[in-house]
Amino acid sequence: MDRLRRFLRLRCLLLTSVGGIAAGATPAVAEVSQVCSAWNVSRAIEVLTTSGETVVCQVRYRKPDEGAADQILWRSSNSVAFCDQKAQELASRLTAAGFECREGKLTETAQRSSDLVSLGRADDETPAEGFDQRDAESGASALQVESSRPSGRRVYQRLSGGSDTKWHLAGYADATFEAADAGGETTTSFSTARFNPLFLFQYKDIVLLEAEAEISVDDDGETEFELEYAQADLFVHDNLTLVLGQFLSPVGQFQERLHPSWINRMADAPPGFGHDGVQPTSELGVMARGGVSIGRTLVTYALAVGNGPTVAHEGGVVFEASGADDNSNKAISGRLGFLPVPYLEVGGSFLVGDVSGVADEMEPSPDPMPALAPSSANVSLWGADAAYTRGPWDVRAEYLNATRDAIATAFAGSNGVEILPDLKLEAWYAQVAYSLSDITSHPVLQKFEPVVRYGEYKVNGLDELAEEAAEKRIDVGVNYWLAPSIVARGVVGWRDFTARPAGEPSSETRYMLQFAYGF
Repeated sequence: MDRLRRFLRLRCLLLTSVGGIAAGATPAVAEVSQVCSAWNVSRAIEVLTTSGETVVCQVRYRKPDEGAADQILWRSSNSVAFCDQKAQELASRLTAAGFECREGKLTETAQRSSDLVSLGRADDETPAEGFDQRDAESGASALQVESSRPSGRRVYQRLSGGSDTKWHLAGYADATFEAADAGGETTTSFSTARFNPLFLFQYKDIVLLEAEAEISVDDDGETEFELEYAQADLFVHDNLTLVLGQFLSPVGQFQERLHPSWINRMADAPPGFGHDGVQPTSELGVMARGGVSIGRTLVTYALAVGNGPTVAHEGGVVFEASGADDNSNKAISGRLGFLPVPYLEVGGSFLVGDVSGVADEMEPSPDPMPALAPSSANVSLWGADAAYTRGPWDVRAEYLNATRDAIATAFAGSNGVEILPDLKLEAWYAQVAYSLSDITSHPVLQKFEPVVRYGEYKVNGLDELAEEAAEKRIDVGVNYWLAPSIVARGVVGWRDFTARPAGEPSSETRYMLQFAYGF
């Protein structure tokens, strides 16, 4: 869901299947067992405790309908909670792909079918192609979620009497408390309270409709209702999905995949990556996206055409979906990603388009023929990102660079139309998170996850925006995972505002407490 749930078919392509049977451990009765069903197939996810000295638990995945041997996807030598979390994550991925998961065990018929295949075909007991024993031992390998076609010869068919439509409600919610010390003055407030429901409707294997809304409280105590995105995903081919409507921008990784509060490892966005930053948040238009395997490397792509950015009243650039295009130009944006191994991804992004100067802030002019009129300017953006997510590690870095050419525009506080120089925006961050579940089996300590992030946002060519937003920031936080999608966190951030005028505080220490829940 994730934002990992945002684009279900693409997520199916981003994961790699592994198999194998754990060595040196004897499975016992399953502590947790879920059955996931779709069409005419069933899958079982089981957490097994073992009697081995080196392995305390394993996650077993069963696909008896395809005549496949049981697979051990993850194992842990010190934490049953680790196996529980991985099993739940796998169930969530299957749910996102159209399966219905519930607690229970496979039917006796399915049990016998799996046993016969396992006993009758020795070659099925060998690890799947590309299986790395070290991956399984660290619990880092991911499973390729089922798509509409199996790896074997049979095509999945819907069960008789089954519905052609599916509904699903997902989303997240959070509440945040913030205390800041700037220039010797301390302020405290409960800064955010949000509820973001995500509605999904799927018709057969043809189209998925999805929309997310954000319900929050503003600084004046008023309730705000905003549409984050609303799109139709048309499944044209296994390697191509056509997206129509308002969708999250494919530029970079943070907005599309990480910004939900229960997925983001920090209590806020990196400098320049939130609203009013340099990273595009959403687009209104059409997008083609998908992925293809080239040898052992997975290549993903996204190419979008939309209304593009607009000029803010103060002269900046708004990288957010607009319901109307104020010029005849359409913006083109996209991203190309490479996964040489399942746990490492690198990507590059771009955006090009035009913006038109703002005219509705112009003061009445005594001159019936003013010397200047609003003009248009080119906006270009490029970026790079990388992510390493293996075992307890979550390491990410992202860089974006945007330029708006000189433009004639009216803005708040100006007297008519003025010419603004070239605007250059640059933002980047690097972040490292490490889960203690890899080094301790203590029921409390294993749920902690320390995080460190450093980021910068630079603005050149617009003093008002630089004074407000340009900064260098280091954040240190700790996440406590009450469940795989429920987290309580504390964050301390040290901020240096690099363009504040003399007399205003140029640094701030901020403390944040947040509770976030994904569902």
